Amino acid sequence: MSNHTSLRTPATPRLASRLALGIATLALALPLAACDSGTDPQDPSSPTPSESTETSSPSDDAAAPDPVGKWTSPEKGDPFLEFSDDGSLKGSDGCNAIVTTWEVKDDEIAIDPFMTTQKACAGVDPWLSKASAATIEGTVMKVQDSNGKVIGGLEKEEK
Repeated sequence: MSNHTSLRTPATPRLASRLALGIATLALALPLAACDSGTDPQDPSSPTPSESTETSSPSDDAAAPDPVGKWTSPEKGDPFLEFSDDGSLKGSDGCNAIVTTWEVKDDEIAIDPFMTTQKACAGVDPWLSKASAATIEGTVMKVQDSNGKVIGGLEKEEK
């Protein structure tokens, strides 16, 4: 029998050291994975998580238009639309009453079809009675007809 020391380590300590090395590697890699920008370095034009194309409900989206309040025009007859939190909408085209409902769809305010009186008022342009949708840019609401054509604008009334 030889009287020398074996340089070979038993299997159990080797397994333990591999496991420890794996855990250490994982512990270092996880925090770095959390720092991922979400962009593909091969394609810098790829969207970042903040530019995600996923849609969210209007209540989750800070950029969704908020029409609640009164929107007016200085035109003859003082046309206006007043949007309520409950989805109701009332207004006037300057001569005829408007009563309907509304909802936000993507970045647009959809105005449900409504019936209105057809009184003739001298010098009043009843353009607002054709309202079907609207968008908001700052303090201006651009009102569109059913074809998507902008037919006029209203300004947010200060409280």
